[in-house]
Amino acid sequence: MNKGLKLLLMSLLIVGMGCGVAMAADPILSDSSVMPDGGDTTDNFVFRVNFSDADNDPAVYVKLILGGNEYTLSEDDSGDTNTSNGKFFSIDVGTLAEGDYNYNFSAFSNGTGISDQLPDVLSVAGVNNPPELTNEKIFPSDSGTPSTEFSFNITYSDTENEAPSYVKIELDGTLHDMERVNPTDTNYAGGVEYFYNADTTFEEGSYDYEFVTENGNSSEVRSNLFSFSSTVADHEPKLTDIEVEGIPDNSVGSTFFFNVTYTDQENTEPTYIYVNIDGENKTMSKVDDSDDTYSGSGVDYSYNTTLSETKEYTYYFLTSDGAFDVDTDEATLEVQSKTFYSGDRIWEEGIQSDEEYTWNFLSYSGFYYDLDTGEGSESMTIKDIDRKINDGDLEYETTVIPTGFEYNGWNEYEVIGFMAEKYFAGYPENAFGDNNDAVSMMSRGQLSKVLIDNDDKESIFSGAGLVLEDGYVLNVVEVDINGDSVYGILSKDGDEVDEFILSSGDTYIYEKDLGSVDDVPIIAVNFDEIFSGVETNAVFIEGIFQISDEYVEIESGDEFGAMEIDTVTSKRIEMSNERDISLGEGDIVDIMGKLKFIVADDDTLRFAPFVDMTDPGTYELRGTVVEDAGFNWTPLNFEGFYYNIDEGIGTETLEVLTLDGNKIDEGDLVYTTTPESVSFEYNGWEDYEVIGFMAEKYFAGYPEDAFNTNTDAVSLMSRGQLSQVLIDEDDKKSVFGGTSLILEEGYALDIIEVDINGDKVFVELTKDGDEVDSTVLSSGTPYVYERDLGDVDDVPIIVINFDEIFSGRESTAVFIRGIFQISEDYLEIEAGDDFDEMTVSSITSNYIEMENEDSISLSEGDEIEVMGEIMFKVADDDDVVRYYPFVEVTVEPDEALDVEVDPEVTVEGDEVVITVTSRGSLISDATVKAGSLTLGTTDDEGIVEYEFSSDGTYEITAEKDGYATGTAEVEVISPDDLSRKMSIEVTPEVIYEGNLVTFTIVKAIGGDPMEDVRISLDGKTIGQTGSDGVVTDVITEPGMHKIVAEKSGFLDAELNIEVIEMQAKFEFSELVLDPIEVKSGKDVAITLNAVNNGNAEGSYTVELKVNDNVTDFQEITLGVNETTEVTFDYTAGEPGSYLVKVGGMTATLEVVEGVSTIVYLLGGIAVAVLGGAAYLFTAGGWTIETAGPKASEAMAALSERISNLLSRGKE
Repeated sequence: MNKGLKLLLMSLLIVGMGCGVAMAADPILSDSSVMPDGGDTTDNFVFRVNFSDADNDPAVYVKLILGGNEYTLSEDDSGDTNTSNGKFFSIDVGTLAEGDYNYNFSAFSNGTGISDQLPDVLSVAGVNNPPELTNEKIFPSDSGTPSTEFSFNITYSDTENEAPSYVKIELDGTLHDMERVNPTDTNYAGGVEYFYNADTTFEEGSYDYEFVTENGNSSEVRSNLFSFSSTVADHEPKLTDIEVEGIPDNSVGSTFFFNVTYTDQENTEPTYIYVNIDGENKTMSKVDDSDDTYSGSGVDYSYNTTLSETKEYTYYFLTSDGAFDVDTDEATLEVQSKTFYSGDRIWEEGIQSDEEYTWNFLSYSGFYYDLDTGEGSESMTIKDIDRKINDGDLEYETTVIPTGFEYNGWNEYEVIGFMAEKYFAGYPENAFGDNNDAVSMMSRGQLSKVLIDNDDKESIFSGAGLVLEDGYVLNVVEVDINGDSVYGILSKDGDEVDEFILSSGDTYIYEKDLGSVDDVPIIAVNFDEIFSGVETNAVFIEGIFQISDEYVEIESGDEFGAMEIDTVTSKRIEMSNERDISLGEGDIVDIMGKLKFIVADDDTLRFAPFVDMTDPGTYELRGTVVEDAGFNWTPLNFEGFYYNIDEGIGTETLEVLTLDGNKIDEGDLVYTTTPESVSFEYNGWEDYEVIGFMAEKYFAGYPEDAFNTNTDAVSLMSRGQLSQVLIDEDDKKSVFGGTSLILEEGYALDIIEVDINGDKVFVELTKDGDEVDSTVLSSGTPYVYERDLGDVDDVPIIVINFDEIFSGRESTAVFIRGIFQISEDYLEIEAGDDFDEMTVSSITSNYIEMENEDSISLSEGDEIEVMGEIMFKVADDDDVVRYYPFVEVTVEPDEALDVEVDPEVTVEGDEVVITVTSRGSLISDATVKAGSLTLGTTDDEGIVEYEFSSDGTYEITAEKDGYATGTAEVEVISPDDLSRKMSIEVTPEVIYEGNLVTFTIVKAIGGDPMEDVRISLDGKTIGQTGSDGVVTDVITEPGMHKIVAEKSGFLDAELNIEVIEMQAKFEFSELVLDPIEVKSGKDVAITLNAVNNGNAEGSYTVELKVNDNVTDFQEITLGVNETTEVTFDYTAGEPGSYLVKVGGMTATLEVVEGVSTIVYLLGGIAVAVLGGAAYLFTAGGWTIETAGPKASEAMAALSERISNLLSRGKE
């Protein structure tokens, strides 16, 4: 290599080495941070930064320049030697003083460095130290008594000398402000003392407290928790567990129990313990007299009373242990009206409880009730009462109760009310005497209706039958020649089902399997006596019991109307509504069976339960049952009184003020009634005045323009007159030309002719067939017929609204909507008038008042005619006087359907015309049936035509909603029997023993009299008909008899007739004891009057009982309407009170060791007056017209009696 080349290479090497040194890279600092990035003087600050070197040279140093100070950072990971990708360095500089700090970073590596990197500012805030609460003090100490006045101190200090916003003590959970001990001390850095003096005493116990403060730069600071105690040597007694309960509820007359518990830690007995009711202290008694443990759980005290006012009572309890007097806070008790929870039949919004209300057998006459035993079985409770009864809110319960048979020779059976009807539930052992097994239908979920339960005496002659229910007939076939036994047959619907031979005194029992219950006696008949005579054989029956063989099956889940059975046991049935029930305005709501709710057509919710009485029959409507007390009956609790539920109007009240034993003394039975304005049923008219009088609805007057036809006001009441309301309806009726609208009391409105233009109608009003008025009317015009009634002129007694008039090519008709009629036979009333037991004491245009003029005895088992249709029924019970008012309603509905069959006897295949009417109006769309066979629906003329294909006797029924079912009968005979059928006609319809009876035999078809027909009575021939078809006979034996008509070539005809016994009816009055107070050993004359009000002469044994022992008797015989005085002489025994009973009347005899004339005098007057009035107005035959003269006679007799008594008293 030459020298030049070497020099060149060396030069290049030197240049290269120089270049290598010049190209070493600077380090880089990034990602700096400080934690925290801001804070206060209490925080430690950590700075961190990322160092990196492209040549991977290590850092000689990494530094932080902070506020002029330099800090060297340390590597976070010494094991990490790779700086090319970055490496973190950090330092904890500790706390810093308050202020803003500028900072940056610098670094050096491999001879090169960087500085003033990543500059930033760190702000450090100053710190305010919280205040402190120290040096707690309590004075006088941390323990005391309830009388100790405690004081509390605390020292507040703050290093920054900041004043507190507040200093408080929290004492037993309540904050109280504290005050500075030295009001001028503001050295808070050195500490300022605060105090609180408690302004209350502390009952015995342990109490916690702590102190609370804060200032403007601190949050709330609390001290430690401290405590102190308060103790006593003798403690106040305590009254706790206060309870007030009304039994049965919180209504007037309930028994209210005020209960409280008294406790005393020292076991000190109270010196007194009262309940203060309306300002009056009432002493309380221990519930348990033996309990003397007053400490611990304490001793229960109670006071009970009957609260008699409907109002809000105030009450509180008070007591003392001798050292301390304690009372409780005053409270109130709301006592509701007597009928708030139960008792009234009518429920009305705002008057009764809307939470819960109950109807039971005492308050609702529809539920089954046995007055003699005082037992009933049904109750119904409604809850959360509103227009909608929610599912389950109507609850019904009924239980089985034992009841005696009416015939007292048998024992008892089990009965249950179910859906407001009486059902048979079972027999105990030996129900009819010996050897009868027990039977329970309820245990098998079965019930059967009781059809007959009576002890009436019946006589049945040989060959005749005793007609029972359900198609059963007990036929007496033959009586043994010796008269000691009888052979009989029991038939059902004409078919023999049993036969028997019985002796006198035996009970015939017919058993039948009913469902799953075997051998159930469904018929029991007591054969009291059997008679076999030369000409007549008969049996005499006393005691009949029958239940239906058509039973009802019940089990849980069964539905009856809106109700579902929840529970059935052998003794009880429970039901509730399984769906919601709506009580809409004017609704009739089916609940179950015949039980329904009637809802007022009014914005105010008013409703009541009632039993459907559309079926013809006699129904008893009773008031609330009462025991040994007086009572006030109103239309709300006595269903017999008049009541307009739509308007909530009732007018009558009947009140027994007091009951003296079993007597209602003179003037203590008060009846009042007032007229009220009610709306007509037809809303196109206005109002009229109505008044209930003796449980019947009467008309009292009209206001002006009552019918919107300019009629004058009319007042019957102001003239002492009342007229019954006969019709008040708004049903739409159609009456065809040439027919009549039938009204009451013999009136009929004849539609004579309709104008050819159909806008007018000519009508005539007839009374018993005689024309009394005629007029021409237009559509929309009411027909008004006026009459003078007594002292009142021009009274509209009939008003009919003609809604529409129709004239067609083939027929004419008028359509009526709205009929009102009052009776023309008005009732006159004036002060002094007597109505049975009641006398009118006052009458004005605004009210009528009546009261009993004489005392009324509520004797066992009596039915007493109070006035008009109102009666009292008294239990046959020795122990209590249990009674209620009632009326009997015979239902013959105004809207009953009348069925006419033409002809009544027909031949198979011939047409029968059946016409259905009501009040003379032809009824269309009525369903006509023969048994279960539907014959058709009536046309516009009310007619169904039908041809029967089978012979037999058919019951024809006509049904239509809103009408009572009508019935008739048609007999269909085969063509072969057309000329061989006979019928028996009997007059009179009601036959008494000894009557001359006429039997007429006619052909069934055509009705022609039949000659030479042999008539037999109970198997013995009584004659043969002549050309008039007649045989007569005098029947002297009462009872059921069988008539048979026989003629060769004809079918025999048979008929059962009943002959009613002529019997005496003895009634007694005017019981007088002379004297009523007597010395021992002296005689007393006991007299009474007897009258025979029957229809035959008879005899009666009058027994005198003294203290229920028969001491004497007399037999009397009286003719019809004959009277006599019966006298007993009785010798008084030892001193004392003696109960005298005779003729169903009672009196008390006082036997003493001495007696004065004045006692005789007063006693004689009292007994004569009380007994005499009853006689004069019953057996004596007094009337209103004869009362005056006869009163004078009575006074003369009374004066004579007083003179006699005075003379006896002197002896």
